[in-house]
Amino acid sequence: MEQTIWQKEEAHLKQISALLKQQIEVQTNHLKKQKGDIVEERTQASSEFNDISGESAIQFSQMLQTMQLREREYVQQSEQLAKMQILYKSPYFGRISLENEQGDREHLYIGLSTFREPVTDDVLIYDWRAPISSLFYENKVGQARYQIPDGEYISVTIQGRRQYKVKYDELLQVLDADIYVGDEVLQSLLSDTAKEKMKSIVATIQSDQNIVIRSSNKDNLIVLGPPGSGKTSVAMQRIAFLLYEYRQTMNARSILLISPSDLFNDYISNVLPELGEENVQHTTYYRLLRDLKLTHYKAETSYENIERLQLATDEGREHYAFKGSHNYVKQLLNYIASIKKAGMPFYNLKVEGKLFVSAKKLTELFYEKYGALDIDFRLKKIRNVLLEKVGQQKSKDRKVLMKELKAVNAYIGTDKEIEQQVNEKLQKRYGKLESTIQQLGFVNINKMYINSLGFEKDDLFMQAIQEATTETLKNRILYYEDLAPIMYLQAIVKGLYANNTIKHIVIDEIQDYSYLQLLTIKAMHPKAHYTLLGDKNQLVHPQMKDSLAGPLAKHFKVVELNKSYRSTNEITDFMSAILNNTTTQSLGVSGEKPQVIETVTVTDTLAQLVKVQFKEQDSFVILCKNKLACEQLYHELKPLVPQLQLVTEEQKVYMKGILIMPGYMAKGFEFTTVVVADANAGVYTEKMDAYLLYTMASRATRQLFFVTGGTLPKALAHIGEQYYRKEENI
Repeated sequence: MEQTIWQKEEAHLKQISALLKQQIEVQTNHLKKQKGDIVEERTQASSEFNDISGESAIQFSQMLQTMQLREREYVQQSEQLAKMQILYKSPYFGRISLENEQGDREHLYIGLSTFREPVTDDVLIYDWRAPISSLFYENKVGQARYQIPDGEYISVTIQGRRQYKVKYDELLQVLDADIYVGDEVLQSLLSDTAKEKMKSIVATIQSDQNIVIRSSNKDNLIVLGPPGSGKTSVAMQRIAFLLYEYRQTMNARSILLISPSDLFNDYISNVLPELGEENVQHTTYYRLLRDLKLTHYKAETSYENIERLQLATDEGREHYAFKGSHNYVKQLLNYIASIKKAGMPFYNLKVEGKLFVSAKKLTELFYEKYGALDIDFRLKKIRNVLLEKVGQQKSKDRKVLMKELKAVNAYIGTDKEIEQQVNEKLQKRYGKLESTIQQLGFVNINKMYINSLGFEKDDLFMQAIQEATTETLKNRILYYEDLAPIMYLQAIVKGLYANNTIKHIVIDEIQDYSYLQLLTIKAMHPKAHYTLLGDKNQLVHPQMKDSLAGPLAKHFKVVELNKSYRSTNEITDFMSAILNNTTTQSLGVSGEKPQVIETVTVTDTLAQLVKVQFKEQDSFVILCKNKLACEQLYHELKPLVPQLQLVTEEQKVYMKGILIMPGYMAKGFEFTTVVVADANAGVYTEKMDAYLLYTMASRATRQLFFVTGGTLPKALAHIGEQYYRKEENI
């Protein structure tokens, strides 16, 4: 590259950095003064308005509005300062050279947020999410166009594209990338992404990823792609784009991210703040129970479910499969439709052991008095009747209690204190009943669920499912496969738990969800649009899910990514060979082939691997099939590897260093080195284990090892020796 180009770029960077630094200083000083003014106004208000009545109340109200406006301005300007501070660390990462239809030429620099010249207000750095910035991610030069917010397309000619690696005011790399964005820079910027938490990828977004990221909020998307194709990163950039593009109508509280675990939520927690955005709401499917007021159950988590199903009988797995099937969804929907006419189960409501209202009476109200209404409206009408009845009964009891307490000869308090005692007694007597009625708890959801399992089918299989489920519900236990039916009934029948503030939901690892789970999420968030991300092959559950089949795809636009950027070419080739997958294009770097190590001293072999392979800045994980195997190996290996850390489901914070965890928990993460410590035929015996091993292997970015006692699992034994190295008795 000509020295003059480097010098020009270096001078431009120093000019921009100096302006950023200057504006950061100006804004910091302005905010300090503004903060002092706000504190002074508050102090003045508290001293002047001890009595806020009459005319003083009007003056106080006016002052309060002014103060609130100032404080909102302070918050907004603080956010702007935070964005400038992030931008100062790396002002921009790209440039496009354009010629418009009038023949005017200009260079547009692209960064994490917009930065304007303080005097002229000219844009010096364009936010990567701005409409014109989309041209940077196009896979071409020449004629192009971009869409502005009013829907109009602007035609331009892309004359050149340049990428940078920048740190503060230091120019580290300049690369002209006229034909293809990303590949060369990917190798340096993403040389090994597994050393820490997930980062943003805005500098290396590819054209196929860009289409997903910039899709309209109203587009319901399913994004499928192999390991390392950037699905989760794309999801986070999509959230950042939506927050920018729809900033007038959406904020961080308008978006919900549903991910596999709390640990994974922590792993991705840096991405949005890196982009200058507030983290959105995040949860797991399991935690949605709280939103539906179902915390009185002891509910099984997804990881506990995997452990149980690994050891389950054929009958237990068949029960699980049915509850998550499309056939059961149809059966459940038909059952719900049928209770409009007959069969709605209710509880008897009691107060201190005495019948308050019978299930028979509730049934009469439901079908006779309010039978013309929708189910949830009938229940809410009944709620009003019951609350009125409670109010009448409390009024009667209040008079009796007041009379009794005032008739006591001894002094028991003033009239006000006696009234307080009466209120406490009434609360103790009726509080739980009132809460039950408010939440429509007189509906027997458990009975509805049991009835739905056998609806219009009375064979031995259904009877067995009903009996087994009745037993667990009686003990207030919810298996993971029972969550969706119970949650769906709670949401649809009662109609109490709709969250209309959520406008977009992003769900990662969609292949782990049943169709009914997705219907439940939809019922809870009726105003939301969706971005679903997954991989049909990354399956860690012993039982196949079918969410990506059937009616779901009909309502979604499906986008398939087929390029993998994470692992070395050799690791990608090996994991593709596990499932005979030939569609993944590896754009990684070259490295060593995965290694199969035969040994009879597993613990010593693992300790030696750690000693030879682990470097302080790397991430290193040992994987076993299940929790018990991890715990046993951890206790054996810990004396030899003192820094070893056991990762369990209770872990909430992402850890670095040398880890050991079940293979199913590793999905979504990436590690410099992965060691599968129990790669034995006797451990991975089932057909679905091929998918589990594929997922475990795909976590490695640079080094992959399989430790075996001699006989590899069937899923690995068929792989040609050209894909791996073999070593005995290390």
